[in-house]
Amino acid sequence: MYADTAERIRVYQECQLHVPVSRAPQHPMIPITSPWPFCKWAIDIVGPFPKGTGNAEYLVVDIDFFTKWVEAKPLRTITSKQELNIKQCFTSVVHPQANGQCEVTNRDIVHAIKARLEMKRNGSVDELPKVLWAHRTTHKNSTGETPFSLIYASEAVIPAEITVPTERILSYSKGENNERLRTNLNYAEERREMAAIREAANKQRIAKYYDKRVRSRTYKVGDLVWRDNQASRAQNT
Repeated sequence: MYADTAERIRVYQECQLHVPVSRAPQHPMIPITSPWPFCKWAIDIVGPFPKGTGNAEYLVVDIDFFTKWVEAKPLRTITSKQELNIKQCFTSVVHPQANGQCEVTNRDIVHAIKARLEMKRNGSVDELPKVLWAHRTTHKNSTGETPFSLIYASEAVIPAEITVPTERILSYSKGENNERLRTNLNYAEERREMAAIREAANKQRIAKYYDKRVRSRTYKVGDLVWRDNQASRAQNT
């Protein structure tokens, strides 16, 4: 009787349509890595924001997978033609967890812009350079370095160090500074290798935690499955 009931439910459309949807991941996490700076980028669109200069209210955000360096450009519209003539198409996402890095960055940018705007109704785009500078000079837990240092092999001088001078500001010497910058460049590759090792270890820990919640599913010939029409475009809507 149980076997007959299970088979009946399996082919009964209403039962499958209203069955509780499991939110547990079905596939193990596959972390995305990059072997060197600016080799691989993630891209996403953020907005709408209160209109700023040029009536821009959206941001197209790019993040480098290795250094976490972020570039962002304000846009008035978000059509595919506006984005460097990119052809837009919808596909099913095999590993949606791979989008996490860009999503986290977008969240930080939105939060920082809102914090700087406070109660103002416009000017979000005007705050973008300050927000990006703050992001580029902030240490990232995954690499243990700032995006600026992984690119230029030196830490940037932030405005706070000018207001309250630090030791390197007080002891600044133009001749010695140039020599030390050249020395830092000699250690740039070693610095990036150590950052890559720390990031790999961090991603292994995240993947291990994620994979504990995986509930894999198996299918056999004849099984009925629901397909996301928004991704597959099986029918016009």
